[in-house]
Amino acid sequence: MTSPPTSAVPTGWSAEAAHHYTSYGPCTPDLRGCSSLSTDLASGALRADQMPVAMYDDENWRRTPEPEKAGVCSAMSDFTRLAHENGLRTIMAPDQNLASPGIITTYQGGESQNWQTYLRLGLGTCAAASGTDQYHIMSQPFQTPWCGGQGGACEGSEADFTNFVTQAALQAQAIKPDVRMTSGLSTNPRYNVTPQAMYQNTLNARRFVDGIWLNVAGNPSNPGTAVQYLELLSGLVPHYLGANGNLTSTFPEATTPAVASLAEQGGGMTFMTSDVVAGGTVIPAGTYKFEPWTDGSSGSATLGLEVGYCRPPSCVDRTPIISPESWRMNVPAHDQGVVGNYTTENPTVLPSDGPYRVYVTVHVQEPGAFNLLYNADRASTNLALPRNSADPARARSSVVFPGRGARLAARQPNAQAPATFGLDRRGGTATFTTDPVLRAGDVIPEGAWQFQYWTDGTDGSATVNLQAGYCTGACTDRHPVIDSGAGWQATVSAGARGAATPGGAFTTTSPTPLPSTGGPYRLYWTVTVDAPAGFDLLYDSASTATNVATPLLIH
Repeated sequence: MTSPPTSAVPTGWSAEAAHHYTSYGPCTPDLRGCSSLSTDLASGALRADQMPVAMYDDENWRRTPEPEKAGVCSAMSDFTRLAHENGLRTIMAPDQNLASPGIITTYQGGESQNWQTYLRLGLGTCAAASGTDQYHIMSQPFQTPWCGGQGGACEGSEADFTNFVTQAALQAQAIKPDVRMTSGLSTNPRYNVTPQAMYQNTLNARRFVDGIWLNVAGNPSNPGTAVQYLELLSGLVPHYLGANGNLTSTFPEATTPAVASLAEQGGGMTFMTSDVVAGGTVIPAGTYKFEPWTDGSSGSATLGLEVGYCRPPSCVDRTPIISPESWRMNVPAHDQGVVGNYTTENPTVLPSDGPYRVYVTVHVQEPGAFNLLYNADRASTNLALPRNSADPARARSSVVFPGRGARLAARQPNAQAPATFGLDRRGGTATFTTDPVLRAGDVIPEGAWQFQYWTDGTDGSATVNLQAGYCTGACTDRHPVIDSGAGWQATVSAGARGAATPGGAFTTTSPTPLPSTGGPYRLYWTVTVDAPAGFDLLYDSASTATNVATPLLIH
């Protein structure tokens, strides 16, 4: 992996040359695609003054030698040591597929996803302990639900992604607080990814990592998805031209595009949002982007783009923000998402007597003998708008942290001194509850739970029984999702930092719908000592952030 030429780096961006390696030691002829750090350094092919960063991509694939897969922790240490001795900075990127059953270990104690086993193996701990400058969390296989993994398995969800990134980052940070961390997202079509899903995952992860590694890969690689994701990061919201004149922020799922002819001068088509925004909403000044797809093989058309707001349901009276005379765009045949821009200088405040819809009208000013393509996953003509004041971007978390006062919160604690829960008495118990964040009729999804913990002491282990469920009010009447007899029992060791041990994982196989009346409801988590030991569980501090990963997303 090398950086692009300087001329390809956009204004305001920076790039640094790095080399991608799949092996620390020598490559043998049977390892097709293998690249070796030690070989390149010995031959002089790699020099720190020309390429200052070396990335170690240890995966379950033919490019990495078997001993380095099985001994990934020692391989990362050897790689970092050799690279640092030669003046290079390093990125450790152990893939989650090293935790696939049969590579290093098998699923144990309630594990059902590679990310749970990865955490039990402590690969985040090993990466940080190697002394690396940067640790990359290979999280992209969990960014969205998809099927076709190992053995045809289905995996991934927003919660899985958030849980993996959060707990892996905390695991590494516990060992090397200054390690730089990134998490992975991909446009690979096998993951059924959308720009909105990538953006939401970024919001959820950015509290724990320094940045995102964006993998534009697959066949096709879908660079348009990456562009729309970057638009969302910049404060824009793509709206897709859809069926029946609808303008929607949901990425289209159809594989066959709808068509609109551009062959008639004066022709036009209008699309408007079905969702309404309240009076007084502010659409900020900024750049609007139109990204068209077209068919045909030659020629071009000139479009005038009109963007504005109108009053439902008829939207006959329209107020333009941008007139078609102001925003003219030349669109060639066979266009595959070449973006046109228009920048407004002043915000637009919608009148107080709303609500309103937002619309875009595409006017054909100079015709072309081809069609505009829209409402398909590979032909997703869209208009990106500045994010309005009624649509704030909000992070969600599926990881909850026990805190003082028996609180359970979806926020990493920031206290300096930890609270303690003694593990020295059989039957000792504590219950922690969230605020009333669940409504009647909400559903707690099925899926993976993971207990990550910190302890003091130097020797011994204890066994704790873990429970979770929902309740109301003071939480005296509890409804378990995982009860005390379900088998969620974790063995915890003294002196642990961000550990995930056998039994700390649990997988529910069916969703839990909350009652359709009553509420609001709280999520609770209970820990009970089954086999005691003379040390404490540490929680509620920035450096001892004991937590529970759940399938439930909380704002």
